[in-house]
Amino acid sequence: MTHALQAIDRLNAFAKLLPRASSRLPVKSESAKAVDALNASDSAISLPADAILDVVRNRLIKSSSSAGAGHYLQSDLRTSVWLLWTEKQPLADLPGLLQAVWAQAYKSNATARALIEAWLRAFSRDNPTIKRTGMAIRQLLILRPNPRLEFWRATDRRFEIFNADEGPQKLASRLIVSSEALDAELSAAGFHDPLRAAGNYMRTVQQEIVMKASGFLTGSDADRSLKRTLAFLAPKGALRFAEPKSRGQMARGLLRPWLEAGNEPEESIRFQIQNFLLEHLDDPRLKPQRWQEAGEPAINLMRRWLTRASLRAFFSLISDHALDTHWRYREAFWSACLEKDATVEAWLALGNRVHASARAVEDLKGAYARLDGASGDQAVLLLRVKNLVFCEWSHNGKLRAWPADWSNAPRLGNARYTRTELTGKGLPFPPSARFRSNGSTDGMGLSHIGSDRNLWQASAAELLARRTQIVLSPADWRPR
Repeated sequence: MTHALQAIDRLNAFAKLLPRASSRLPVKSESAKAVDALNASDSAISLPADAILDVVRNRLIKSSSSAGAGHYLQSDLRTSVWLLWTEKQPLADLPGLLQAVWAQAYKSNATARALIEAWLRAFSRDNPTIKRTGMAIRQLLILRPNPRLEFWRATDRRFEIFNADEGPQKLASRLIVSSEALDAELSAAGFHDPLRAAGNYMRTVQQEIVMKASGFLTGSDADRSLKRTLAFLAPKGALRFAEPKSRGQMARGLLRPWLEAGNEPEESIRFQIQNFLLEHLDDPRLKPQRWQEAGEPAINLMRRWLTRASLRAFFSLISDHALDTHWRYREAFWSACLEKDATVEAWLALGNRVHASARAVEDLKGAYARLDGASGDQAVLLLRVKNLVFCEWSHNGKLRAWPADWSNAPRLGNARYTRTELTGKGLPFPPSARFRSNGSTDGMGLSHIGSDRNLWQASAAELLARRTQIVLSPADWRPR
């Protein structure tokens, strides 16, 4: 017990010394405080509540319209930066307001930082007051070397952020071609913060990136550039800007190199772009409304890519299941048809066993249907060629064709088909005197006989020529 009492006495004596010891703890140095300030200065400032903005807006307008207009309350000037370029009642042209904000920014770090945030959020190269404010911010950073603004001073030196004409272009190029990690570059520019990452400055940078895609995606470093581009467009798997207009610009930009040149990308490049657009815009054959802003040329190119993917997948799948050794002739014929007309669309319907195999075909991304009432190893290729729908069977099935507006013509894009739906009466296939092909006059389909002698191909080509003006010759449809 005596030992316990002695221990308590020692603790009490030590406790009495604590206030005197704490008074001798070192005070944080000015340089340490400056470091803390620098670390805090690159964090975005939150937008004030709507109610506060409405009150300040009304007060500023009232002050401007009253006697002595332009004499604004200093307490309102910092908040007013968020009202300068709003969609509703922008106040940048209110007499003397912008000049008053600039003047206060030279005196107040808080106003200067708020002005920068508001400028980045509302950025537009088409707005002359935003251009002038960018120049004013650059002057302020030079003439007022305050530590709290050092982050933006360094950023402007490195990226020319506040040059409204050149800044977004330079940052866009840097993000794609830099050897530094993409996140590191964004952080160095101040756009790691979620508020800034969703602002109009970043939106303009994205527009620059997709406009530059023709150069990025056809150069010697195309694969690396594409990966950085896609990582920028969809950080953490979600689109940075997901509204229809941005989605359309993004799709056009990624597809533009092959819209203009007319050639085809490397397979790995096509595969990455196709998968990215399918993930974020969906299949244009199934969700055309999500592609409206992309424009017809981009939609047609994407459809052509998807049709080629479906053709490849169809003939790859049936090579494992088909009994007909002449399937390669069908692949050559329909591939030639696609080469002649980029608007051809394709859709697959697969028997049970083929359907199970299709899950492993990444190119399809689930864009195929189930075929009921047929053998499990059968597959059907549906093709929309202008005003005709063709139904091509993998084996044990005739080639059929219908005008697309016939009530019994199969519709592409369904999730399920029955054998009955795909074997209805259609158009006759005309004969071909040149190849002594008899065609098929009963409308119940064309047998795939004489592939090596061009028999069925000649009759199918004759129907295409008459109905769609697509002309195929043996040089087109023979396997290579």
